[in-house]
Amino acid sequence: MLDGIHISWEVFDDRIMALSKEERIPDRMRNLSKEERIEKLIKKFKETGSVLDKPRSRRPKTSDETKEAVEAKVSASPKKSLRRTSTVLGVPKPTIRKMLVEEKFHRYNLQILHHLNEDDPDRRM
Repeated sequence: MLDGIHISWEVFDDRIMALSKEERIPDRMRNLSKEERIEKLIKKFKETGSVLDKPRSRRPKTSDETKEAVEAKVSASPKKSLRRTSTVLGVPKPTIRKMLVEEKFHRYNLQILHHLNEDDPDRRM
């Protein structure tokens, strides 16, 4: 596709310098000379038809089985702490918290109230 095109390094030189200042050249290309960078981009374009990077694999999302296990555990024993649930299931505490927020579970703190005696209302204002 680019076989018949003559590439002038001087023309690309200014563009590469502008690119490095504006968009930062990736680490894997920083150590290459300007000519090597351009040759690498041309080779990539010939092979793939684009100079964009291939999509990378990402960290897998939390599986449905894990979500179901967390929901079942929390529903079965809602008074257990997230730390204990995390230890039992082997899932990080922040992950459990995110899953519960997504499923519309709400945190609450138990408060122990004092028992009112018969003469307490008289002493209250």
